[in-house]
Amino acid sequence: MSSTSPSSPTLPTFDVLGTTPPESVDAVAIARTWSDLFAAGITSQDVDTLINDALHADPWWRDLFALTWDIRTFHGRREISRFLADRLAATHFGGIEFLKATYQTPYPDLAWVVVSFTFTTDVAAGSGEARLVYCADMEWRAVTVYTNLEGLRAYPECVGPHRDFNPDNGGWTPGASSTEAPDVLIIGAGLSGLSIAARLNALGVSNLVVEADERVGDNWRKRHEKLSLHGPIWQSHLPYLPFPATWPVFVPAKKFANWLELYADALEINVQTSTSAISIRRSDDMQKWDVTLQRSDGSQRLLSVKHVVVAVGWPFKRTTFAGQDDFAGTIVHSVDFRSAAPYVGKKVVVIGACSSAHDAASDCASLGIDVTMHQRSRTFVMSINPSCLRAIPSEEWETAPIEDVDRSKFALPIPLAKLFAKRAASLTRSDDQEMLEGLEKAGYRTSNGEEDLGAFWHLLRAKGHYLDRGACQQIIDGKIKIKSGVDVERFTPTGVRFSDGTELEADVIVVATGYDDARLVIRDLFSGAVSLDNIPQIWGFDDATGEVHGIFRDLTPALPDVWPFLGGLVWARWFSKHVALQIKAKLVGLYTGRYEG
Repeated sequence: MSSTSPSSPTLPTFDVLGTTPPESVDAVAIARTWSDLFAAGITSQDVDTLINDALHADPWWRDLFALTWDIRTFHGRREISRFLADRLAATHFGGIEFLKATYQTPYPDLAWVVVSFTFTTDVAAGSGEARLVYCADMEWRAVTVYTNLEGLRAYPECVGPHRDFNPDNGGWTPGASSTEAPDVLIIGAGLSGLSIAARLNALGVSNLVVEADERVGDNWRKRHEKLSLHGPIWQSHLPYLPFPATWPVFVPAKKFANWLELYADALEINVQTSTSAISIRRSDDMQKWDVTLQRSDGSQRLLSVKHVVVAVGWPFKRTTFAGQDDFAGTIVHSVDFRSAAPYVGKKVVVIGACSSAHDAASDCASLGIDVTMHQRSRTFVMSINPSCLRAIPSEEWETAPIEDVDRSKFALPIPLAKLFAKRAASLTRSDDQEMLEGLEKAGYRTSNGEEDLGAFWHLLRAKGHYLDRGACQQIIDGKIKIKSGVDVERFTPTGVRFSDGTELEADVIVVATGYDDARLVIRDLFSGAVSLDNIPQIWGFDDATGEVHGIFRDLTPALPDVWPFLGGLVWARWFSKHVALQIKAKLVGLYTGRYEG
């Protein structure tokens, strides 16, 4: 077996492969032949033969919790060989069953057969996907393999054939009315908290969701009045209950807020509103977390739980500036900005140049308010139509079950997904060339995205970008003025002074400087028992592992059985299942710990 070190990430283009596929490709026959070969190698546990015969010379293997109880990417034959040698026997990986195959040509110089299969381990049921490329020796081998945890064999989700088939006979009571002490406390009844609660319910895991606001969905009702979801509806469904097909492409925030409330009721999620978790500490026996809950009336309750899910999202930055106490006007942070209507006839300066800043500035401009946006550094901007809708086309998401789309989307290792993103970014720049040139002429500085990857990192992190909802044309037309390339030096009694010595007069300053470190919420909840440096990083790309830091696993060893859970709707829908399955596995004694190899 070749044991050469892995190369830098490279797409398996025809030039790289040194050949092109035949004109006629029987995807199913090719996939079945490969599946049989792959299954035989897994059954025999002959790792060398498996890798030489079934995998391309520069292969990738991504595992989502099925074989590692972790999110792991392995690159190169040497890494994959060590991984398989460690995990094949340990997990009893096998039972490979071919499902389907398609031949795809993502680009004129790239083609592969995508094979879908199922498998089992000693405790899990899983789904897999492999991308087969045509090699110079005229054999089809997998350049990527993906193994995904779908369920626990002994504890299936109560969906489909596993639903309760007993007739009601008038005895139904809402499941959410249960007062039994829960195994899991979920802090936050937003999209993330409700998604994980729904998944836990389906696995029979008792849980309680606490929400500081008076109603489920208030975190959306209290936002900017013109806000809507930034992603199209076809990729934004919650688990088990999709949006109505009649709804608009971009769901208004207040409509989405009502949907969250309906969702919690329909899925019988146990939510206690007007309640905050104010402190958490390890119980004396070190087996549970003691959580102090406080109602809005000041009454408190102590709850002991085995697991805590922190699903309150990223904290907004409350950036402070020198001299702000001397400013004679109004300072409002973007999270508190509801409408520009109170500021008609005033001068407004918006500090920041990403989504919230654009929304605030655009609202001001639409009411004829004198508004200037301060842009410290370049911003990635993309049109909704055509660019966003090209990147997230409805035909891709609405022609197959959303679970299948999710599986495929998360099958590709992030380092390879970045290479696709770089190609897509060039199309985006071409689509938006006229708009981008107009912005530059207006003094607004655009970027090609981090690492020249367009929207890739920005959408992954849900920050640092702007999907145009009308503000770009207002900037081009001069309705939103731009101050760029300088830092804020200080606020003055009458406005803002910048590092180049210039000053803008303002009656109102909107501070829209984005999100802060997600770990800050966790540090504060645990009353300083753990320092920020001792909490694993949450989000951000780990070059060493090829995966996202920290998220969707518990924070062992710093905070065992504490689960940070945040992200956009796609991530929440998909990974809520994995988090719920890990919790269930821990509760019933099936969890064996993360693979450290």
